Amino acid sequence: MKRAERIKETLKETKERRKSQIARTYSLKLQNISKTKEEKLFKAFLEVKWLYNWAINQDDIFAIDGSKVKVVSVKKGEEFEERKLEILGSQVKQEIVDRIKDNIKGLAKLKEKGKRIGRLKPKKKVNSIPFKQYGISHWIDFKKNRVHLQKLGSFRVLGLHQIPPSAELSSAVLVKKPSGYYTHITCYIPKEQAERVQKPVAIDFGVKDKLTLSNGMKIDFEVAESKRLKRLQRELARKKKGSKNREKIGKKLAREYERIENRRKDAINKIVAFLKLYSMVIFQQDSISLWHKGWFSKAVQYSGIGKLRERLRSSPLPVLEIDRFEPTSKVCSKCGTYFEGLKLSDRTIFCPECSNQMDRDLNACLVMLKMVSPASRVVGLGRSELTPAEREASARILGSNPYIRVSFRRKLLVLTRRGGHVIHYCITKLYII
Repeated sequence: MKRAERIKETLKETKERRKSQIARTYSLKLQNISKTKEEKLFKAFLEVKWLYNWAINQDDIFAIDGSKVKVVSVKKGEEFEERKLEILGSQVKQEIVDRIKDNIKGLAKLKEKGKRIGRLKPKKKVNSIPFKQYGISHWIDFKKNRVHLQKLGSFRVLGLHQIPPSAELSSAVLVKKPSGYYTHITCYIPKEQAERVQKPVAIDFGVKDKLTLSNGMKIDFEVAESKRLKRLQRELARKKKGSKNREKIGKKLAREYERIENRRKDAINKIVAFLKLYSMVIFQQDSISLWHKGWFSKAVQYSGIGKLRERLRSSPLPVLEIDRFEPTSKVCSKCGTYFEGLKLSDRTIFCPECSNQMDRDLNACLVMLKMVSPASRVVGLGRSELTPAEREASARILGSNPYIRVSFRRKLLVLTRRGGHVIHYCITKLYII
């Protein structure tokens, strides 16, 4: 009983401590891997595949204690052979079985909601190995820049400088990628009271300008396919299926895909980091999947707008989504007049009632902002909404990525009527950061 009480007290203390902490995951690349360790890593991922495929075929998987599994049956041709699990530690095996149990529970919840589901299928390859408890299944030597993985040995790693001294180390995952092996370690660091812009921001997603913000800023980002990728695709098509040359080209192609995907992820991460400065993010539920089927499918694919939207949905910052059928572009943001016959090719709106003329996407952002905050109606349309703090933050966060292009409007285009005539008294200027 004393041991059980100590465990309960420790869990309670950890929960209280987590309230003042935030989780961060850092990627550490394994360096200078010898042939012996390379073979051991290959065998470890192979054993994970054996254990996974064996476990999903058991009649009662919830009765299996993964830590005690030492021998599994593997299908070879039409027969089954028994294979020993020599590389994997007990905690690693238990975590793999727990993953399968969690997946089955998730499928059961989807079935209760009326969705069609299938069974877990055997995997041809597994690219991740979990290490649950820091100090037992894995630990880090910061002085020697090394990470020790249970039964796999000690590895020199690159990227330990990212982890702050105040971080509390937790679980880790060994990941196999085309560019090598990585250890993704989860840390808990104290929450920082970061400076925030005390106002909400509305976003309008588009094709030409990927993001238009309600403060007049436009963000465009796009990472296209490289020339090397296209050349490798042509070479792969010429190679004979099943040959070693085709396998070599396939590995190079996978690595090039990884480079391009990392560039897109970096752009999305920086945009999300910038949007976290605001008190709330508002956007419309646009059907990004339909955009892929249109004329601008490449532009949408290269930018990754869909992934950006999913990141915003899953991020801890307050997010509000507006129904996709809500008329935001066809309503004047100043007086609320509805525009009849507005086409998609019309990139500028003009209100005959209040003589308001502005960019179509910016007008949609202001309409979304008014739906949430009625107080934003008092904002004058003739002056800039972009504050110096926002401009400095955009240059500091977004300016480090060469694939992100940022522009902002110094003043909005405003028309007024004098003596029955429409007079332009403010011009639109774009500045590139």
